[in-house]
Amino acid sequence: MNTSISARALKSVGLSALSLLILPVAAYASTAMPAPATLDIAPNIIVASIAGHAKGQPPSSSDCIAAITFACYSPSDMANQYDFMPEYAAHHDGAGQTIVIFDSFGSPTIRQDLATFDSAYGLPAPPSFMIYQPEGNVVLNYDNLPSPVGIHNKNISNELGWAYETTLDVEWAHAMAPGANIALVVVPVAETQGVQGLQNIENAEAWALAHHIGNIWSNSFGTAEQAFHTPTTIRNLNELYHAAAQQGVSVFVASGDFGVANPDKQGRLFPFPTVPFPTSSPDVISVGGTEIPIPQPALTTYNPETVWSEFGFLGTGGGYSTVFGEPGYQVSAAIPDASSARGLPDVAYNSAVVGLFIIYESFDPRFNPDWVEVAGTSAAAPQWAAIDAIANQADGPLGFLNPRLYQIYTNGSYGAAFHDITVGDNSASGITGYSAAVGWDPATGLGTPDVHQLVVALSATSP
Repeated sequence: MNTSISARALKSVGLSALSLLILPVAAYASTAMPAPATLDIAPNIIVASIAGHAKGQPPSSSDCIAAITFACYSPSDMANQYDFMPEYAAHHDGAGQTIVIFDSFGSPTIRQDLATFDSAYGLPAPPSFMIYQPEGNVVLNYDNLPSPVGIHNKNISNELGWAYETTLDVEWAHAMAPGANIALVVVPVAETQGVQGLQNIENAEAWALAHHIGNIWSNSFGTAEQAFHTPTTIRNLNELYHAAAQQGVSVFVASGDFGVANPDKQGRLFPFPTVPFPTSSPDVISVGGTEIPIPQPALTTYNPETVWSEFGFLGTGGGYSTVFGEPGYQVSAAIPDASSARGLPDVAYNSAVVGLFIIYESFDPRFNPDWVEVAGTSAAAPQWAAIDAIANQADGPLGFLNPRLYQIYTNGSYGAAFHDITVGDNSASGITGYSAAVGWDPATGLGTPDVHQLVVALSATSP
């Protein structure tokens, strides 16, 4: 195995909205994954880079396997894994739809980075790519600084982490629904635990809802329910998502990347299984994570998956809410829920380090512009948003998607529309989680999509 050190030094950057790991994968692949120094709020994104691929070109999965033993998958790999191709052949690529992505800070180079990503993978530019700042103009402390820049400054580390998140969200939402419009809505403060920061993002979401920016949203942030001041605080914050669902908006929210282990405001893990908000809301689609256990040089057809759980502390969020009761769409589907609580996730998608995603970035002043590899349910949420864009183009306006997904679970088309994940669990950091099982479970929900069959099945559902 090639163990040359990559240009990106090991960093564990504690963020308020996500914990970003910048990892020298080539160096650590043969050793235990180091736990982050700070576990703030799930989900996280995991960022790494490798050497050895052609200059200016993204590494192939074979390059990644040779260098770090992990795969790194391209948009065509995911299209083959999850059966997007028949929809693309039918010219269903999200045309006429708008995916709205919400992030703190954004990235100063996202337009040119998306153009580079598109050129490398033969993708067209999105029909429209708008960037909105309804909460005020973003000021980036790292922009135009000489390289390298120290990231001891907390604000700089937060901003850089969110720039990676923004790049992942935009590039992969567009990759899987290249015909959809992209709207990036950014706020000038970090989303943090409780109402600080999160309120700014909710204000931006309320603005997007009032201005009808788009009916498909992607969110990759959250806080453990127990870290909020009171359950009432969460219910008040959820009024926005309830209003959005009532207006036919599907909000896809990453379920978290530390399994059932989530921290309090001091970074201490709760000693029992927890789930984050807003992914615990009954008015959003919670998106969990899976892994393709055997790294593949290329994905040409579906490869069986397990629950995402790696290195003892990483894995898909999932479980039961302590704030929200079981929604009607889950009651009607008779999901296993002895506590009559909102169960999550609803759906899942590849998120694991063993099968990374590739992004292109040029914003980070510490490194030369390059292709980097990322993982986490932060990658899953925007790709599920892309699936919804394709389905809305093919089937007409579907509105809030969860009731339709659970209809599929009971109407006989579930076996074709979903890959039921039945192996693994989301235990993490010594806290026992939930096991996969036949049908819905609180580790991977309904499972991962067969996009073509899902689109067909959704056409037979009702609002």
